[in-house]
Amino acid sequence: MTRDHIEFIQNQCLPWQQDRYFNDIESRLLSRDIESCAYTTLHRLRNGQQWLENHAITANEEFYVLAGSFHLNGFEYAAGCYAFLPAGYPRTNCIVMEDTIVLRMFDSAPLPFEEQDDAIQRAAHLPAIPFLDTYRMQWDRHIHDIKLAHLGLGRKNLRQDPITGQRTFLFMTSPQTHPVNWRGPKEMHPTPEEAFLIAGDLTGEYGTMQAGAYFWRPPGIAHGPYGSKGGSFSLIRFVGGAHINVWTEELFNFSYSVPYQPIVPQAMREFIQAPVTTLPY
Repeated sequence: MTRDHIEFIQNQCLPWQQDRYFNDIESRLLSRDIESCAYTTLHRLRNGQQWLENHAITANEEFYVLAGSFHLNGFEYAAGCYAFLPAGYPRTNCIVMEDTIVLRMFDSAPLPFEEQDDAIQRAAHLPAIPFLDTYRMQWDRHIHDIKLAHLGLGRKNLRQDPITGQRTFLFMTSPQTHPVNWRGPKEMHPTPEEAFLIAGDLTGEYGTMQAGAYFWRPPGIAHGPYGSKGGSFSLIRFVGGAHINVWTEELFNFSYSVPYQPIVPQAMREFIQAPVTTLPY
């Protein structure tokens, strides 16, 4: 994978622009793989927009609705709804019911699907998840890794790839959380990690993420420890492989007052000091 390390940027600082693959949709591009053309973006759908004919695409896509609502394939997707649609999956009768913001994650360029062999192969053995209303799911509060217990965490598993083990889930932390004695280890993963902070705050070594923050972290980068003053709620993906935590033996200091010191590509640097509005999307 050839995506830049982005950790982190508040999407509110980025401009709305026309999406390169969807001429009638505005986009805030969060990250992009220059080789595969996979990308993650926010799409702003306008009240009354319609795409009634089948508009299947060549990419596998995951999406999560942040605000608003729209109809697609007979489902009504409102805030908190999620889907995984493999390449070639039918998409008909899309009607936007109100101004809507959708977090969309494509594994390749989303071109019109016309029975392309590579798209068919990419979607092989990947079952669709046409609709999940995550408000109807219960939080899993089991501690799967004791080194994260201080976060008072919970998860809602949305998808696990049956072939690669790639995983997407919602993740929450409790308020007033920090490592024991304000010191903790760092963790790393053998696969890229991607996250969008839907609500709350989460502090790490690059500063405090507020609602609307986004990061893409390549594999093998040590990070943490983390804590939250007010609690947090994120969508997280481990891309291309299983979610595995590898911990350092050394402990590191934690503080809520770490200054914002982002790692972003050159094209984003002009936006990192832009003022953050009160609205996350």
